This record gives sequence, C-alpha cells and structure tokens, in this order.
Amino acid sequence: MNEFRYIIGTTSEVRLGLVFWAEKIREYTDTYYQGDKENARGTDFYRCISKLEQISDNILDKEDFVRSVIDDQNLLASISIIARTEILIEDEFTACIEIENISNSPWNTIEFPQVEKRKGAATSLVEGIIVESRSLGLSDILKLFAVPEAQEFYQKIGFEETNGSGEMILSSNAASMFLLDLEQKRNSAAFD
Repeated sequence: MNEFRYIIGTTSEVRLGLVFWAEKIREYTDTYYQGDKENARGTDFYRCISKLEQISDNILDKEDFVRSVIDDQNLLASISIIARTEILIEDEFTACIEIENISNSPWNTIEFPQVEKRKGAATSLVEGIIVESRSLGLSDILKLFAVPEAQEFYQKIGFEETNGSGEMILSSNAASMFLLDLEQKRNSAAFD
C-alpha cells in the first residue's frame, strides 16, 4: 500500500506541485492528444484538467481550506478544497466538511503508463480529511458532489448518494468503517 503525507493549507510545496502538474498536463496533452486538451474530453485526464482549473481559480481565496497529499517521491499526488457546512439529518442541522473539489495528479489520471503513478492518493486524502476533522472535534461526516464517473469510487469508500443530484454523504459510521478498513489493509501489508 502506498504511503502519502497529508498537507493542510497552500504550502510552497503544494504551489510547486501545482506548477509541476501544469507542466505535466502540457506534456501529456502534446504527447497523447495532439496538443489539444479537447481531444481528451470524456477521460479522467480531461476531468483532472478541469478540476485543476477550478482549484487554481479558487486557491488564493481559500488557501487555508486546501488539503493535499504528497507521495513517496515528494510529488503532489492529490488535492482538494474543503469547506465547513451543515447538512440536515433527522430534522437537525449537523456540521460537517464538504469536499468542494478533489483531483488526482495528471499522471494518476492519464490512461497511459507513467513512472510517477501511485495508487491510493485520493483515498489517502479522504482519510486525512476525516482524521483532521476528528482531531478538531468536528463531525467526521463528509459531503461532496460527484460527477457520475466518480460515484463508483466514492461508493467504494462508503459515500451514499442522497437525492440523485450527485450529492453524496459519508456518514460517521461509514467513515469509521473506512478508516478501520485502511488500518487493516496497512497491517496485512506489513506482514506480506
């Protein structure tokens, strides 16, 4: 199981990582998509490009709300912007964390083999957000809006779709099960 380091905020390491992502996006677009990102439309790589544009547009205003993970090569592997919000559960508002944007690195989304590729980055990022939320005494419930192509990934973590709009919630129980599952995988990998 790959290991990642959780980062809070927009550090210089994160900024440099985003610059490197932009360079890799240009390289992959030139190499695999004839220099036109529109040729990648409908792929995970194209969604990565779109999410990176959204994150870049918002990063200055939301520096304190950026969360990311760095891999064992010291490369930015996944990034998100979070926000505190409330959801209605059984007629009561409950504070939770909303993941506004989340993206894996270009090399983790491109369909072609890349030496930088490391599996588990987005999973590790969600794990870090849950652990951080718990350490701050907040609810470990997470909310996000997932595009249809990403819903299966989030369902594997334990998120459930709420109303058909793409809104998905990770309940407190599901968050605990997710963390326990990751711990068990790490422990079993230590014995392999």
